[in-house]
Amino acid sequence: MRKTLFIIILILTLSMLNTAYAKSFPDVNKDSSLQEAAGLLSGYKIMEGYPDGSFKPDKYVTRAEMAKIVTVAAGWFEYSKNMTSVYEDMNGHWAESYVELANVMNIVKGISPNLYGPDNLIKFEEAYTMVIRLLGYTDESLGGYWPQNYYQKALELNLFQNIDTTKEFASRRDVSIMIYNALSINMVSVKDNNKITQTNKPLLTMLGKKETRNVNIGDLKIESFDLTDYLFNKWDVYYDIKGNIVYLTNPSYNEFSGKVTSLLSNRVIFVTDDYGNVSAFQLSNVSIVINGERGNFNDLEDSRIKIVYKNDSFNGDVIGIIAYKETDVVVVDRGNLYKEGSKSFAGKNLPVKSNHEINYNKLHISGDAQALQDIRENDVVYFYETKESNKTTALRLIVLRKQTDGTVTNVQSENNNTFYTVNNISYKTGNSFISTEKVSVNDTVKLILDKNNNIIKINILSYGKKPTTFGIVLSASNSKNNSASARIFDEKGNLKTYSLADNSKVVKVTEDGSDLLKQTALKKNDFVKFDPVSGDSVKIIDFVPSPHYIAYNYNEQDRTLSNGYRISSDTFIIYESNGKYQLLHPSQLDTYLEGKAVVGSNGHIDALYLSKGIKSASNVEIPPETPQNYSGKFYSMIKGITKINDTTSHIQFFENSNVFSVSNTSAAGKSAPSLLNSYVKADIVNGVITGLERVTPETDRVKITQVYSTQMQIDSITYMEYADNIAVYICTTDKTGNVIAFKAGSKSDLKSGSTVQLYDLYGNFDGIIDVAIVYN
Repeated sequence: MRKTLFIIILILTLSMLNTAYAKSFPDVNKDSSLQEAAGLLSGYKIMEGYPDGSFKPDKYVTRAEMAKIVTVAAGWFEYSKNMTSVYEDMNGHWAESYVELANVMNIVKGISPNLYGPDNLIKFEEAYTMVIRLLGYTDESLGGYWPQNYYQKALELNLFQNIDTTKEFASRRDVSIMIYNALSINMVSVKDNNKITQTNKPLLTMLGKKETRNVNIGDLKIESFDLTDYLFNKWDVYYDIKGNIVYLTNPSYNEFSGKVTSLLSNRVIFVTDDYGNVSAFQLSNVSIVINGERGNFNDLEDSRIKIVYKNDSFNGDVIGIIAYKETDVVVVDRGNLYKEGSKSFAGKNLPVKSNHEINYNKLHISGDAQALQDIRENDVVYFYETKESNKTTALRLIVLRKQTDGTVTNVQSENNNTFYTVNNISYKTGNSFISTEKVSVNDTVKLILDKNNNIIKINILSYGKKPTTFGIVLSASNSKNNSASARIFDEKGNLKTYSLADNSKVVKVTEDGSDLLKQTALKKNDFVKFDPVSGDSVKIIDFVPSPHYIAYNYNEQDRTLSNGYRISSDTFIIYESNGKYQLLHPSQLDTYLEGKAVVGSNGHIDALYLSKGIKSASNVEIPPETPQNYSGKFYSMIKGITKINDTTSHIQFFENSNVFSVSNTSAAGKSAPSLLNSYVKADIVNGVITGLERVTPETDRVKITQVYSTQMQIDSITYMEYADNIAVYICTTDKTGNVIAFKAGSKSDLKSGSTVQLYDLYGNFDGIIDVAIVYN
């Protein structure tokens, strides 16, 4: 049994012995000849991959690209800056400096005395000619005729190993393998008599060096390269000219990778690889590193590991274990998206160097994103953190973008899990499920799935429940970052301003720079059907089209219009005149009606808005919105004053959806009309305004001359200090000076030339400006 087990392990691990573990490209992994070449050349930045993580081995190389490749391979990258080319078609070209330097070094030649042809595909013979010239050979030293002379030299140097030489043009694969083969070939020098002299220095010495050595735990302190994956093995290590590691390959010892599925008390572990094969390993007192830190045997449970061993791992030849274990999983929301220059992401510190810069050498991102900037909202990110003295020294992220949209057709709960059927597939909630809001049958949802295909989060796109109540929109407002809102009068006589949920059908959310713009298409006198709520946003709400315009005689006896439409006691009837609305019963309708109607089945009018057709005796008006039971103090501008009766008025402020009452005989009530268009302080007790006064500004309306980090200059003379958290508001007035809009802004709205009014409200009147109102 043990012998069979060893054979299985040996077969699985021998295939990994020559695998390159540095930069890996998914589109070359099946090409063993190219795999190491691409990894090594990308480490030296001779030939790098593309932003999507691919290498594109079959893509043809241009003459400009080839000039850059040979220039970097020669170690001349630093010398290629700010050079201008003798070739006319290179002026302003991205490769101008590379082509000129390669031309000066006699590695490239033009297609004519004045043209280089940078965007022409490079022919195969041109490519190997440049590589041989890179090694020091010249046309004169080879003799004969081109390209036969260079072709024979390439064969002699074994430059074409693993390459098809019958192609017309050279691909990235061809060039990569030629350069890789050339790195181990000794360069030559050519004397004045065209005599070739061997230098006994391979081309690699122009870039750095190679040595074979063991990688141990102490190497984890190296900042320029993360050696965690290479621990406990002996490697061919490549260095650049500055001594930094760029690539490792050719491990001397066996390695086996998989997930730990069982730990036994006698220190035997069972590991399942990605193909489902289960293997057992006997562990003695070996070194264990988990997420780049020393760990212990019991911590290996449920981790992914790489076991490094010499011969028979079950007989105790294991050298060490490299393990990775999740430290957290996050579903990225908009607030977690990476902000350029930040040293944290989703609440986690990024690894930094000793100079406090982000250490991208120890930040590894794989899966459905290759960089922090590529991670999107609703991506699932698995974290593998290495921490040392409360400082993140290495971080691995695996990004999963696995989502499905559809309608929920069934919901069942069992054993602390909930199962949702979407698109005829049943998904269950996983251990990391994030509960947001209740999901019901017929809701249209986006399921965010984890690596086990379980639900980690559900976003409701639209609600399947049918709304129950008719209403008419009296006004609607968009918002930046806050919720859009609508003031709705419903069929039961209730009037209220509702916040509209972002995922309701009547709201569109778009990005506006760093802000979210919440827009609703609802407008005055639109009909809606909705489910009224008390303390939450309205989610279930539909716009109800009403294209039927009414201008007909009305028969009160049978409640029909002359065109056959029917009205019943269930009809929601609203009448508007001079901005005042009334909720009507059919008995209040006159003999001729004008307006618009929502017509249901069999000609029944479900909702009716009238501009003409009310009996003169009908004079019942819609009551104003109920004041809120709010207590406190705030600063704002008055949006409107409504006189309810001789004793009471209602006041609404900008930037506040509440409506407050005030006694007409109180000092606040008497002064309110004179305070329109002014910045005021309001004192509220249980929804009643007990105090209302104009706030005295530090300045009249003045122009900003210049804005500095802590001060602003006004009218080209005076400097005013302002608070770091200064509140900025944008005030819009009409031609007569009346305020028609007042909303929150930001410090970026304080600009040279802006007209502002400045206030010192806090800090015991310390002279520091706390509030600025910008006038449009």
